[in-house]
Amino acid sequence: MVQERNASKDPVGDERLLLELYRRMLRLFYLEETVRRFVRQNKCSFHASSRGHEKLQIACSMVLKSGKDWFFPYYREKALMVGLGMPLKDIFLHMLSRKGDPSGEGRNMSEHFSSKPLRIVSPTACTGTQFLAAVGMAKAIRYDGRDDIVYVSSGEGATSEGEFFEALNQAQRERLPVLFVIQNNGYAISVPQSQQTSSEIHLIARGFGMDAFRVDGTRFTEMYHTLEPKIAEMRKGSGPVLVEGMVVRLESHSSSDDQSKYRTEEQMEEVRRHDPILHTELRLQQMQLLTPEQVAVYRKEAEREVAEAADLADSMPPPDAERVMVHIYSPVGPAILERAPRMLGEQPITMVDAINHGLREEMERNEKIIIWGEDVQDPKGGVFGVTRGLTERFSGTRVFNSPLAEASIIGVAQGMAIGGYKPVVEIQFGDYSWPAFMQMRNEVSTLRWRSAGVWSCPMVVRIAVGGYIHGGPFHSQCVEALYAHTPGWLIAFPSSAGDAKGLIKTACRLDDPVLFLEHKGLYRQVYTKGMEPDPDYLIPFGRARVVREGTDLSVISWGRAVHMVSQALTKLGTSAPSVDLIDLRTIVPLDEETVLESIRKTGKALIVHEDSVFMGFGAELAARIADGAFEYLDAPVKRLGALDSFVPFAANLEAAVLPTVEGIEAAIREMAAY
Repeated sequence: MVQERNASKDPVGDERLLLELYRRMLRLFYLEETVRRFVRQNKCSFHASSRGHEKLQIACSMVLKSGKDWFFPYYREKALMVGLGMPLKDIFLHMLSRKGDPSGEGRNMSEHFSSKPLRIVSPTACTGTQFLAAVGMAKAIRYDGRDDIVYVSSGEGATSEGEFFEALNQAQRERLPVLFVIQNNGYAISVPQSQQTSSEIHLIARGFGMDAFRVDGTRFTEMYHTLEPKIAEMRKGSGPVLVEGMVVRLESHSSSDDQSKYRTEEQMEEVRRHDPILHTELRLQQMQLLTPEQVAVYRKEAEREVAEAADLADSMPPPDAERVMVHIYSPVGPAILERAPRMLGEQPITMVDAINHGLREEMERNEKIIIWGEDVQDPKGGVFGVTRGLTERFSGTRVFNSPLAEASIIGVAQGMAIGGYKPVVEIQFGDYSWPAFMQMRNEVSTLRWRSAGVWSCPMVVRIAVGGYIHGGPFHSQCVEALYAHTPGWLIAFPSSAGDAKGLIKTACRLDDPVLFLEHKGLYRQVYTKGMEPDPDYLIPFGRARVVREGTDLSVISWGRAVHMVSQALTKLGTSAPSVDLIDLRTIVPLDEETVLESIRKTGKALIVHEDSVFMGFGAELAARIADGAFEYLDAPVKRLGALDSFVPFAANLEAAVLPTVEGIEAAIREMAAY
């Protein structure tokens, strides 16, 4: 039996609106039924029904503007797609992972919809990560002076994630136009809400000072009358709003779940009494807007429309496997042919000044570059002073402090990059990048690929890394190996002032996310100083630098270790072998050819890096040397790096763990004598 509430009243006084609501819900009903059949036929491997959520989602599509407002959905939103006007065939192409799937050509999981024309940004399966990107998009909208609204949604379970709280905090603090829609069906798979929180989601949002309220998501009247004026106020700049829509989950969490294992038949019977479609169908008949015969016609028409779209999609072949590697990186980039720079001035500059000057020049060139991070704003200008003077030069709207929340720094940057800006953000220490790793590994890096090139987020993340400053175990980590294992990021790791400037300027012009690693122990060292390159000097990524040429031994290094190798060779003096010293400059892309060419000449390879030897990036380099130059080797490839330990605080203990000039000197002697 369908529960009846206020059946005698017209919900909105607009018969056409009610009938359109009913049409869209019927499309969703037959869509879900068809997908269930495809699951049984093993044609669809993941299905998360939106039955029970459909009225809330379609109501949101009616009060927002398709093609104008932005949508960061989660994995249970087929009703929203129907409401926004996504073609049924496109929905089925995605659910079946067939050729022509506009949501990612079969790369992303089914239920993860994407559309550039509808401004539906490709989501991931990660719970709660979408909130921060939505905040970033809203920030871009605010900077542009537009009145678009950003819709972002999840179930109530995802609100236990820390990124949800970070997003509430920043959206409210900056009064950004974000509509948080929390679809509370009471269960996160099998976990009831009582095991998620002792509060209520809308009350949590109010704790941040946000306008937040609860609606019955299975009834149209309350939602429409509540949401429509709120949306109008948001367009005028009133700030974010959170809606906790109380909905029901009529089916199992997904095709991999069986809710009969944790919900009783009595519970399900109560849930079915709130079926949104049956409720609307009954109301329309009681209001004499439809007769039973007309209901049958509506149903038959929706069933036919869905069946035609399903058959068309089902007739398509699988996506092209030979294109699976396309769109990991952008096919375009700045046209760079490295040249000798014209030098500015007569005095050498430090690495910290070189990066600062490069950022300043790029900000002058591109007004879309926005810088933020912890303590980056003047007068401090960063804990190492890299951004000092930039707030004064470009104002606090382009260079400013962020909350102490690394996931926010990265997630908001992604959203702002999607919105057309070029964030250049700072993570204060590599050791503290890990709260942002979910964003960096699963959100930022996969966006271009998972959307088959439809969406991208070019941005730069500057991170201070490395030891030798007596920073102890939590201010000394080298992080290049772990991030290099994540496709989608470009990684630079300069060792000199000139290279740092040339590479940071290139990073600001690339169409991909860039991780720019800065060794804090090199910022002000005399031996990293050099004459400053001119403003037009760019260094292409993937081009190593041959520091010195030799014929007896190839030493491959990057970052601070490059200088330690040079110091070891100086100490060896005339007894030193003839060494080809290669500074990689970028980890991704790797200039493999320069490395292999050197080894074909010398026959021996020593890899020196600061990170631990075990699973350090040198291991990948050694493997590639073995693959590409084995027949040229006259000795085993040797790696020298830190001990497999954390970096201690005491100076003598730090020296015992990290590579030393004396250790490098001994390794060079050993390789020369082999």
